[in-house]
Amino acid sequence: MRDEASIECVVNQDIWVWLKEFVTVKNEFYNKKFPPCPYALQAILAEQVDVKVYLKGDTRSYIREKSFELRDTPKLSTRVMAFPPRVQWQWGISEYVETLNAELISDGVFLNTGVTKTMNSRYPGSSGNDPYFIVVANRLEAVLSGSKALQRTAYYKDWPREQYELVVERRDRMAKRYADR
Repeated sequence: MRDEASIECVVNQDIWVWLKEFVTVKNEFYNKKFPPCPYALQAILAEQVDVKVYLKGDTRSYIREKSFELRDTPKLSTRVMAFPPRVQWQWGISEYVETLNAELISDGVFLNTGVTKTMNSRYPGSSGNDPYFIVVANRLEAVLSGSKALQRTAYYKDWPREQYELVVERRDRMAKRYADR
């Protein structure tokens, strides 16, 4: 088994490669007009993005700690937290992130869960075909204003209705509901 430092280094490198070669690159889904996140490259170049690699301990505590660190680090706009694929199947993990959103939205931070569909996990015990599980913490105001700007373009045109509801409308509802807490 590799030591924690080498695991952290490998996973960190993988996430940065995924960010630079997938998230920031114009994608077929958008007819090569947009990358999956049109604002990611600018944030990366401005050094407003960081990556945190989970190694051990309680995943919920880790997500909470790293989310509050983002809140308290004004120079950062985005934090990508990387986990082994098995974490996405932990009982209640999605609900926990939603509960944490209810707390963090009033502090201007919004969390999303996902997977690195184009980057397979190299955590020990991963099958080799499973993507990393990620939790992305963003500055809420930046995400909301970016989304509004994208709504004036063709960015969301081909999104399945369910995805649009889950991502855009859910975030808007949660922001309205919890912003004044």
